Amino acid sequence: MLRNISIVLFAAIFSAGLFASGFQINEHGSRAMSMGGAFTGLADDPSAVYFNSAGITQLPGTNISLGATLIFPTSTFTGPAPQKTSSSLEKQFFTPVNFYFTHQLNEKLFIGLGFNSPFGLGTKWDENWVGRYNALETEVRTFNLSPVIAYKVTDNFSASFGLTLSYADVLITRKIAAVFTNPMNGTVIPLDDVHLKMTGDAITYGFNAGILYFPLKELSIGASFKSQIRYEMEGDAELTLPKIPSTLSAYENLILGRMAVGYPHGPINAPLTVPIVFTTGVAYRSPEGHKIVADFQFNAWESYDKLEIEFAEWKNPENGSNVSSSNRKFKNSWIARLGGEFQALEKFRLRGGVYYDKNPIRDERLDFTLPDADRIGMNIGAGFDVTDYITVDASYLYIYFYDREINTSGEFIPISKVPLNGSYETGANLFSLNLSFKL
Repeated sequence: MLRNISIVLFAAIFSAGLFASGFQINEHGSRAMSMGGAFTGLADDPSAVYFNSAGITQLPGTNISLGATLIFPTSTFTGPAPQKTSSSLEKQFFTPVNFYFTHQLNEKLFIGLGFNSPFGLGTKWDENWVGRYNALETEVRTFNLSPVIAYKVTDNFSASFGLTLSYADVLITRKIAAVFTNPMNGTVIPLDDVHLKMTGDAITYGFNAGILYFPLKELSIGASFKSQIRYEMEGDAELTLPKIPSTLSAYENLILGRMAVGYPHGPINAPLTVPIVFTTGVAYRSPEGHKIVADFQFNAWESYDKLEIEFAEWKNPENGSNVSSSNRKFKNSWIARLGGEFQALEKFRLRGGVYYDKNPIRDERLDFTLPDADRIGMNIGAGFDVTDYITVDASYLYIYFYDREINTSGEFIPISKVPLNGSYETGANLFSLNLSFKL
């Protein structure tokens, strides 16, 4: 008979690949990125629409900013232990874009609009690598449109509120090992792998809010809140079945029939939730125009404890259920950021920053779709005023992931049941450019 895959693993791949912080993008503006992402307490350019929309009350008139980030991730897995086989991600790059618009309606009331991709990365491994039964390609794209409104309550205090309209889609592929047992003599015959492709998408909404307070002219304190966003993902699981060897031509229909019925396929539904994100920050402005900024970001990942997938046309032959549940049990995570801006010349500024990012994934839940780890980001950048109305900002970020050794994995390679113990070495290079206009 054909061997069935573990649906728990199938669900785990879907969940880890979609919304773990390894796919979370926090680089949504070159200026903020070059200061370690510490921008909540400063929020004085159009990207404030995303980082802390209360800050748009610092932007008179009409302002526009548009830009993009180039992301080049790398990762190598050595294992599964005790094997010492090393496998590396195929070379890829990603280009999340951002657009921001702000407008002053009157002395106290301001509006803004932002468009960006808060999640939008992926992993791609070789077709025949050791982990092909767990993951081949995983890609996530999200697009958020956020209209906001901000009000200057007093000269030194502003508050804001906004909606977040979000679209997400996901692509996940992997292989399934297949064998056929000859009904005449019991001989077990290996077949080529089955290729499983899963796609899904959803449109949903959330909200955000922010405050900005100036206790002193030189000092500002800000806070930003982003709500949970729940995606009701709908999609399909598609199978590409292998060619049947000519020696088994008499059983071809039997084999293909069992494959088509035995493996996950057809329409699927899966609710997924992005956690609450709360960020607070502080900024100091010197009389010479220099700035020092710091942020602390909290991600409430503990709300993500499990994933359930419902199949409309397929049931697990092992238990007859069409609902699969996977235990995730993510931990809450946080990011500490520190940066600065140096006014080198009247129209030219140099910037730098650093951050430490604590990842939410427990050792026993780590898998190949998300080679995540605690990380340090190191940033540099510059800004130049081309004219009084046009500014160019550029930045570079290197992310160093701590090497991660897994010895207690609760994830397994299907069929062999080998745990995904081993070591991960991961890194990323990011380049960003923004062009801003004052109208």
